[in-house]
Amino acid sequence: MIGRRRHLLGVLLALFCLFCSACASRRALAPAPAPAGSAPPPTEWSEEGMASWYGGGDGFDGKPTSSGEIFDTDRLTAAHRDLPLGTVVEVTNVDSGKSVRVRINDRGPFVRGRIIDLSREAARRIGVIGPGVAPVRLRLVRRAGSDPEPGAPTGAWAVQAGSFGESERADRHRERLQAAGFESYLEPFAGLTRVKVGPLSSRADAESVLRRLEAAGFEGVVVSAR
Repeated sequence: MIGRRRHLLGVLLALFCLFCSACASRRALAPAPAPAGSAPPPTEWSEEGMASWYGGGDGFDGKPTSSGEIFDTDRLTAAHRDLPLGTVVEVTNVDSGKSVRVRINDRGPFVRGRIIDLSREAARRIGVIGPGVAPVRLRLVRRAGSDPEPGAPTGAWAVQAGSFGESERADRHRERLQAAGFESYLEPFAGLTRVKVGPLSSRADAESVLRRLEAAGFEGVVVSAR
């Protein structure tokens, strides 16, 4: 009798050890939780749909974006619902064939059928300002964190060729500069919009550009790029 009890206890102990071992194995093999946030797009990622734009007197300019940076509608940025913030995509207007590269720094648009909300400057470059919306194709250029923002000044110097209280006048002046062969950009400052030619790597380069501007009938002053 005592022998049978010892045998039964031995069997139960063996079964208990086997059960604990199985539980430990399941715990060890359980997959780690996926990191929070949007998954990076595949290398050949692309998307087609309708683009809209924002930042034209709708109250968004100067406000924080989803990335935490202040929205500047004169920079080449955009809002997308899913792409990781900091991703750079090329946006091509299917109708006109014009393209622009933008950095995703905000979330949206939240309207059915629209896949991207462009800044005013990005929309202007591919002809979306007038119609308000346009069919576009998106193509991945750089994953988040790879490179600095496209279109942002990288040199230390520039030539300020104008400062306007109305953004439309600044746009027109920039277009005249571009037509004359001067690469320029817009910079909001204290309620005004500055029009600058550059960026330029040295003050000597900036002074040379200023002389060319004056010869072409424009005025300007050498300043820092930002």
